[in-house]
Amino acid sequence: MRKFILSMLLAGVAASPAIAQPNDDADRQAQREERAQAREERQQARQQVREERSNNSVERQANVRPERPSGPAVQQQQQQPADRQARLQDRTDAREARRDSADTLRQQRLDQRQQAVEQRRDDRGTRQWARPATRNSPPVVSNVPRAGTQPPPPAQVRRTAAPQWSTSWRNNSKYDWQNHRRHHRSWFHLGFYFDPFGWGYNPYQIGWRLWPSYYSSNYWINDPWQYRLPYAPAGTRWVRYYDDAILVDMWSGQVVDVIYNFFW
Repeated sequence: MRKFILSMLLAGVAASPAIAQPNDDADRQAQREERAQAREERQQARQQVREERSNNSVERQANVRPERPSGPAVQQQQQQPADRQARLQDRTDAREARRDSADTLRQQRLDQRQQAVEQRRDDRGTRQWARPATRNSPPVVSNVPRAGTQPPPPAQVRRTAAPQWSTSWRNNSKYDWQNHRRHHRSWFHLGFYFDPFGWGYNPYQIGWRLWPSYYSSNYWINDPWQYRLPYAPAGTRWVRYYDDAILVDMWSGQVVDVIYNFFW
C-alpha cells in the first residue's frame, strides 16, 4: 500500500510541469504585452514633454526679443559704430603725427649738432688762416734745398709782368668755399700728402717762395672752381701744400695767396 501511494505521488509530480507549462506561457505573454504597453506609454510621455519644452522655448524667445526701434533711434545706433571708428582713426593719426614730429625733431637736432661740429672745425681753420704764421721772418735763402729754407729769386729777367692779385675775392659770396665744403666734404678729403723733401709742414705766408718741387704738376689744383676758388691769373697756379691751398707764381715760386686748412 505504501508503495502504491509513493508511485502515485511521483506520477503526480511528473505530470505537474506539463500541466503548468501552458499557464506559464500565457503569463509570460501577458507580461510582455504589459511591458510593451508601458514602454509605449513612456515614449508618448517623453514626446509630450519634448513638445511642451519646445513650445515653452519658443514662447520665451518671443517674450524676450525686444522690439526693433525705428526712426531716430535706429539712426543713432547706426551712427555710433561710425563715430567710434572715426575716434579710433583720429587717435591713430594723432599718434603717427606725434611720432613723425619726434623723428623730425630728433633729425633736426642731429643736423644742428653736425653743423655745429663742422662750424667749429671751419672756424678753427678760419682762425688759423686769418692769423699770421708763427714765424715772423721768412725762411733762410739757400742755393741748396734743405729744411727751413727757400730758394733765391730767379737770376734771369722776368719775361712777363707780375700777376696782379687781390685777396678781396674772399668777400664775394660766389667763392664761399667753407659753405661749399660743408655740403661736399668728400671733395676736400684728398688723403695722404707726399712731401717731396720730407721736411714736414711749414705754414707759408704771402711773399715767401717755395722750392719748385712743391708746385710741380703733381700738386696742381686743375679745377679751382670745383672747390669754389677763383681761377688763377696767367702765370700762377693753385697748388696743394699739405692741407693748405696756395696760389703760386710759377716763375718765381712766390706765394701770392694762401688758405690754411683748406683740405682735411
